[in-house]
Amino acid sequence: MKRFKCNPLISAFSAALISTVALYGVTSLNAANAGAYDWLGMNEDPTKYCMADAYLMKGGNKLAQNALNCTANDVEITKVTPVNPNAECNLGQIFTFDADVTVRTNANARWDTTFYLPLTEESPQVVQGAGLRNCSMLLPIPADSGELADVQLDGDQCGDITKALGPDEYVLNNQPITMLCADADGNNQADFTYCAAWDNIERDNCTYGEDPYAGQIPNNKSKCNCDTFNIDVFIKPAPPVVIKALTNSSPSSRSEPGGTFSYSMSFTNPNTQTSLFIKSLTDEIDIGGEGTFDTSINLWGSPVAVNPNVDGVYLTATNCSLPANGGEILPSGSYSCEFTVHIVDRDLPNDQSAEYYDDLVKLSLEDKNGDVVTDGNSCAAIPSSVAGDHCSDEVTVQITNLAPAITVNKTADPTEVMEPGASVEFTVTVDNDAAFWDSPLTLTVLSDTDFGDLLSDECIGVSTSIALGGTYTCTFTKFIGGDAGDQHSNTVNATAVDDELDDATGSDSAMVDIRDVPSSITLVKTATPTSVLETGDDPNNYSNVSYNFTFSVNAAGVDDVTFTTLTDNKFGSLTAGCMVDSKNGNAIAPTALNGFVLEPGDYASCDISKGLQGQFGDPAHVNIATIRGVDEDGQDVDASNDATVEFTPLAPDTDMAFAASMLVVVELTNAGVEDVTLTELTVLGVTVADGNEHPAFTILNSVGGEHAGVAYSPCSIGSVLGYNGSGSEVYNCAFTVELKPGLEDTQPVAFITQGALNGIVVTVEDDDGAEVVNFISAEVNIVE
Repeated sequence: MKRFKCNPLISAFSAALISTVALYGVTSLNAANAGAYDWLGMNEDPTKYCMADAYLMKGGNKLAQNALNCTANDVEITKVTPVNPNAECNLGQIFTFDADVTVRTNANARWDTTFYLPLTEESPQVVQGAGLRNCSMLLPIPADSGELADVQLDGDQCGDITKALGPDEYVLNNQPITMLCADADGNNQADFTYCAAWDNIERDNCTYGEDPYAGQIPNNKSKCNCDTFNIDVFIKPAPPVVIKALTNSSPSSRSEPGGTFSYSMSFTNPNTQTSLFIKSLTDEIDIGGEGTFDTSINLWGSPVAVNPNVDGVYLTATNCSLPANGGEILPSGSYSCEFTVHIVDRDLPNDQSAEYYDDLVKLSLEDKNGDVVTDGNSCAAIPSSVAGDHCSDEVTVQITNLAPAITVNKTADPTEVMEPGASVEFTVTVDNDAAFWDSPLTLTVLSDTDFGDLLSDECIGVSTSIALGGTYTCTFTKFIGGDAGDQHSNTVNATAVDDELDDATGSDSAMVDIRDVPSSITLVKTATPTSVLETGDDPNNYSNVSYNFTFSVNAAGVDDVTFTTLTDNKFGSLTAGCMVDSKNGNAIAPTALNGFVLEPGDYASCDISKGLQGQFGDPAHVNIATIRGVDEDGQDVDASNDATVEFTPLAPDTDMAFAASMLVVVELTNAGVEDVTLTELTVLGVTVADGNEHPAFTILNSVGGEHAGVAYSPCSIGSVLGYNGSGSEVYNCAFTVELKPGLEDTQPVAFITQGALNGIVVTVEDDDGAEVVNFISAEVNIVE
């Protein structure tokens, strides 16, 4: 009875309140598709306060615990049907989808039905915290669907529900729902979790705005309903972890120009309820490790032949293939395969560092609906990757540089020259010993320790590119000089670079010996005259001979010669006596032989006189002279020559020479009455004293002399004669006048003394100083 009494009223209220809705500003509703407020369509924040938080925002409300204890079942959502039959979501993520929502009431009428949907794993009946927006909201528009249970009962902006008109439910068509993607039961269908709140009293108190919250809250802490059920939203499968590694047999490094690297890759489907579908499988290679991923290889493709002359990454072996049933990887199933690539890299970095290859496997995954399987950042290493791409960690391998090599040879032709030198042809070769990946080489340095930079001088016109297995050759001629015994060694140093500017170096030397040109000297000894008179029996008699020594250096030689000694087998050492006074026919200042230098072709001479003794009939006087010296190479040289001098006879002969000496006896008698003193006794003005000289005579006055049997003492100036009658008035003395010349030569003797000045003059003096001069004249003439 009560139900029927209320029906007319409910119907009347419904008609009246539908028009009232317009007063609240809801003007953009579409009856065919709408039924609840479209928060996204109205550009409003779809997140609202959760139910427990909104409950606490009303004054006077409080909770003994941190949650409502919903026990009523007045209003519920019984069914949620996604509009898209392939709707899906990523587990743990918030997503929005359109669905038809069936709302049901278990009471006669309930006002302001409000549905809270969690955006986290916490139920809306649990307090989230002040200011947190962890729930979305489904707030029906009053009587918008036209269905009997969908009514406007209290005139506010929130939808009411009744079963008084017959049906106890209605459907909110094509509603955008924002919720958390959860699958607590693991059946791969999304869990739809909600909490319903309503008003038990008919009153105008609900709005879709926030004053302070949107929609309705429970009348008390138990007047609410929470539930969870599955809906047909597919839980997108979780992506796998893709593993890539080098196989145990594969190195991680190869030397240029590269080699093979073998990899394994695998992944396991982490989903226990749904399959994954692998759609592509590639190996992505970042050459240089700078993040640009230059090459992609389809691992489901066929192996290719390796071209060793073209840099690249070649797939040479693979057992990777598309799984059956469109690439299906069953729940908890796995996929694995192995493949081998051959890297050809002939041109490594120019700093000779290794070339790094960062490799990763990239695969594309879809779910059963054909939608890509993502994890948000599954292949961040490759900027060009798209959703659904999944990459392994990078595996780094490297190609290391091998230094190129060259062989340098240097030869000389001829390998020996005579001093002081000659032209020599040098040939330098540089062989390219590098492998094909470093060829051709470029010769950048070719320098010689003696001749400098050959590339800019002697070899300037020769190409510096050396092909694989090729040889660089340069030939040039240089004058090589020196002294005998010298060895001229010069070294060539070469540097060549490959395409990575890596150096190859080498060097070689060539030796040229300087051979001695023997020096020779000559000596010509000449005697003048070549015959002399015999010297007889007198051991002090010599016949003089002048010897000329002319010495020279052979013009065919190359070294100066320094002369040191001149010796003679008869005269001994003549070195000191050989004062060189002529060179090349010209007079020079006399110079000692020891240290005297002549150049090839020069000659010089000295003269030495020697006295010879010998008898006619004796062998001729032959003496051999030897001159010695040393050339610039330190080699001793010598030459000898002799000279012959004959002795000619000398007939017996006598020669008479005459010499005279005159004994002069002086007798003085004092005829006066006073004593007198002999004060002067001179001959031709020469005082009579022993040894006094005159050009014509010498006075001898040391022993006196004897005449007519009477001995006389030497004359003594200063002798005193007594007065007449004293018995001592007579003074006698004698001296000798030895006349010149005589035996000394053949000039006649002529001795003449005359007068008081040039005679034999005797002077006496008394004690008064009175003098008496006596003189005599004498003359002696002898003609020889």
